[in-house]
Amino acid sequence: MHEDYLSTGGLGMIKAIYDLAIHPLAEKEWGKLDGSIKRRFKEKLAKERLRQPRVAKDVLRELPDCYKIKITTPQFRLIYHVNDQDRVLTIVAIATRNDVYEELRSRLARGVE
Repeated sequence: MHEDYLSTGGLGMIKAIYDLAIHPLAEKEWGKLDGSIKRRFKEKLAKERLRQPRVAKDVLRELPDCYKIKITTPQFRLIYHVNDQDRVLTIVAIATRNDVYEELRSRLARGVE
C-alpha cells in the first residue's frame, strides 16, 4: 500500500478495506500536484473511497470499474479502477477536468495493472 498517499496529516492513518496502488504515469502526475490538491484527494481516499470505493454518482459509465474523485476549484479529477477480487483501488490518472479522460482512455487501452 502506498502510505505516502494516505497520510492525512492531523487526521492520522485510517483503516482501509482496499489497498491502494498507483499507475506509474499517475504517480508522476501526483508529484506535480500542489500540496493543497494532494491533501484534498488524500482525505477523500482515506476517509471514504478505500472503505467504500464504488460510489454510484461517481461511476464512469463508459469505463467498467472506474470511478472519479473531483475537485471543483481548481477543476481536477482523480480516476481510479476498482478490483474487488484483489481488494485494490488503483489510481489511474490525475489531471485537469479537460485532460483526464483522454489520458485515462489511453492508459486503460494499455492495461491498468
